Amino acid sequence: MSLHKYFSKLPKQSTNQNARSSTRHDSDPDQREQLRRIASQTTRLSRDLLQDLSPSDAQKAQTITRHTLDTLRRLDPNLCPHHPHPATIKVVNQDTLTAAISLISLSPLTGANSPPPLIVNFANRHSPGGGWRNGAVAQEEALCYRSTLAMTLDSTPYPIARNEALYSPQVYVLRDEMAQGHGLLSKPYPIVSVVTVAAINRPEVTTFVVDDGDGGSEEKKVFALDRDRNYTKDKMRLVLRLAARGRHGRLVLGALGCGVFENPPEDVAWCWREVLGESEWQGNWWGEVVFAVMDRTGEGNLEVFRRVLEGVRV
Repeated sequence: MSLHKYFSKLPKQSTNQNARSSTRHDSDPDQREQLRRIASQTTRLSRDLLQDLSPSDAQKAQTITRHTLDTLRRLDPNLCPHHPHPATIKVVNQDTLTAAISLISLSPLTGANSPPPLIVNFANRHSPGGGWRNGAVAQEEALCYRSTLAMTLDSTPYPIARNEALYSPQVYVLRDEMAQGHGLLSKPYPIVSVVTVAAINRPEVTTFVVDDGDGGSEEKKVFALDRDRNYTKDKMRLVLRLAARGRHGRLVLGALGCGVFENPPEDVAWCWREVLGESEWQGNWWGEVVFAVMDRTGEGNLEVFRRVLEGVRV
């Protein structure tokens, strides 16, 4: 039984539409200025890279397409690659791109004809790259500082509709992660594909107080409205359909909307688990499924996602 179904049977303790998370995504003035410089340099590096690519690769590097569940029909089971075994979900305390590069390095699915890993960009639906040009440090901005993703996002109209996702098939990773100083990587640059999708911004959340099993109590948060939970699951289905249609056997997923957008982490983790277990994905569509959940303390979203998803076979 999912978290949402279980707690929907309990009496509601409180509902707060505008609760604020204690997680901070701000940076100090010096860091923001440094990140602005990184953004400017990455923009220039992305443009320069196009000059070094073949015409076909340069075109792919600038390609971005828009999709909804209405335009992407349910998957044809006959197209399933039927990997030898179900994928076993791993939940890692890593930056999204670092997790993808690890898959490129270690996965047996690598090869000249194998599509790159597919990652998810948790987007600001109104602004390409969110606040990356102004030194912000959430997940979308981290992707843009490190890669050519912003170059593709800048080429498509905004806002992103609530039922839409954007697909960038060929994004080059130019830099190391922020914790490593954003140093330039060596050529050839790693390549990933990116699905850009916007979570619901600060949905109404219901909080339940429950027994923690040790004689105390703890709070559990879930989507207050079934509508919002269903929207979230539709976004996840769209990500997976794009992955399957692009033949991406290696996925890097994550805590959709669980940062500044304040979606309830445990319920979001259960949404992923429920969607990944649906009949549409039966037959071993995936070779590797990793959830990259950055958590400096190891006691927040990382622990929640590990509890719900670690080791689940999909």
